[in-house]
Amino acid sequence: MKSRLKYAGLGAALATATTAGLQAEVKINEHLSISGYAVAAGTITDPDSGTKDYTLADSGASNYDAAKIALTGTYENVSGTVSLFYVPQTGTSTGDGGILDAFVTYTAGPVSVTAGKYLSYLGFEAFDPVNMTQITYATISGIPAYHTGAKVDYAGDGFSAGVSVTDSLQPGDGFFQGDGEFSDDVGFEAFVTFTGIDKLTLFTGIGYEDTDGAPDSTFVLDVWASYELTDAVTVAAEYTYNKDVAKSALAFVQYTFSDKLSAIARASVIDVDGGDTGSYFTVSPTYAFNDYFALRAEVSYADSAESGGNTGGDKGFFYGVQGVFKF
Repeated sequence: MKSRLKYAGLGAALATATTAGLQAEVKINEHLSISGYAVAAGTITDPDSGTKDYTLADSGASNYDAAKIALTGTYENVSGTVSLFYVPQTGTSTGDGGILDAFVTYTAGPVSVTAGKYLSYLGFEAFDPVNMTQITYATISGIPAYHTGAKVDYAGDGFSAGVSVTDSLQPGDGFFQGDGEFSDDVGFEAFVTFTGIDKLTLFTGIGYEDTDGAPDSTFVLDVWASYELTDAVTVAAEYTYNKDVAKSALAFVQYTFSDKLSAIARASVIDVDGGDTGSYFTVSPTYAFNDYFALRAEVSYADSAESGGNTGGDKGFFYGVQGVFKF
């Protein structure tokens, strides 16, 4: 069993010192801006059983290689975003791409209302690879990606919350979208984030879907926290409960050596219902040459097939180097 959705979309991101934020928007005029990125990776998967696999700019069913461009328009209290996303290979296909974000937001003070196609609230690790602190995902179960619906968010002083109603909780065909219909099932998400204590972030999110005709509903609980111990050291932890599927947890530490160099160490564990447990260990440094280009490396080890989604579906090692360009 794969420990997480292959393109798990993670709604909340910890910004790294070397790639802080997705990218700086380029202003076209006072109402329009454009942003984007491109990443490409060379990887080696070395499972204990099976064949070592070398890849370059074609990393299989992952977004180790990806490109995205987004256009955002604003007028008074209304904004809209449309983005195009491409990965050279997903699943058994030779490539996949299309519209990723497509939503409109109306903001009135601390309250915003959004409708369209957008990313899930859930998850500590980021969806966009330029916001990742490493190349691969941890073995965290049940985090969705994109779906279509409407949501209401509140952003207060030291506190934020939101509720979302969508066409499904988990993706439909691939990670780009939900199942595309509301007749058989509806997905619900909600979150609360507390930032009222300096350098501390606490997040609690839930996801629920009741599928007509299915014996069981889907329920996901996602809890994570991050804390800046010093200007150089940030620690974080995450726990997820994916009903009737798995329980999983993550521990994370990042050290910033300078404004150009940082590194992370990460450990995650998954306990599959009716199956085995597995752990995944990662070390990954990132070096930013300038505001637009960074180089990232990673060495990871999976100690069982349950955590070996990044290592050819078996226990073993993953090695990778990824170039990250953003604007």
